[in-house]
Amino acid sequence: MFVFSLALGAQTVTKDSMASNRPATRWVTSFQTGMAETFQLTLGGTFGAGPAWQNRLTTGLTNVFRSGDTFYIYGWDTFDAPSHSNDYQGGAGYKAPVWRKGAHGLALGTGVQYWRFPSVKTGTNDWLIPGNLILNTKVRAVPIVVTSDSWTLLKSPLPTGSLLHTQGWMEHRLFKRDWVNITFRHGPAYTYSWNFYGTNGSRVFRYQTMMVMSFKDFTFDGGYRKQWGLQPGIVDNTYWQFSLTKTFTK
Repeated sequence: MFVFSLALGAQTVTKDSMASNRPATRWVTSFQTGMAETFQLTLGGTFGAGPAWQNRLTTGLTNVFRSGDTFYIYGWDTFDAPSHSNDYQGGAGYKAPVWRKGAHGLALGTGVQYWRFPSVKTGTNDWLIPGNLILNTKVRAVPIVVTSDSWTLLKSPLPTGSLLHTQGWMEHRLFKRDWVNITFRHGPAYTYSWNFYGTNGSRVFRYQTMMVMSFKDFTFDGGYRKQWGLQPGIVDNTYWQFSLTKTFTK
């Protein structure tokens, strides 16, 4: 699982203040590796017997045009251990904060992605335009992050359409010292499709839990979630995953 976070300040940002206070541009690279129960799409289907070895490499520049923005490229793959099948994707994107005030902030992003999933139906060979919205807020001192990710298929051997995946995360800090931070996160997720791969309507509802431990440039996370299918043929199931991420900053 890839996690993108934004540090949101305590004042409304103007163009002049962004230009004068923008931190130096930095190069940030992260490598993530871990295991998951299997390969599962946000549409709800699972592929392969599992477990799946999953890796992601992301690299890019932050504070490029304004404070807190990021231009990045990434590659991700999932390898099914029993069948040795490999599915992968890659792309480039740009995300930037567009509003913040106090504990509240909003960031938007887009880009281009390529998906190659031989395990899905007759195989995918897709070009997509993603959209991303990140809302940070607090309710009674509890940090809440709402993310809404969309994908629109531009070209695919399967039926083209759009997909929307929305998640909400509540965060509870369990332990913090100078060298380590342990956090428990949980919240709902929901997927809706407009003819994406020939599917339509409400697809799945999930409740997700995750334990995150950060120390120096390393982050270890483990998660478990429950899925409820919202259409006939979508199986109710559970899903586990864990990963280790190393971040390099220059």
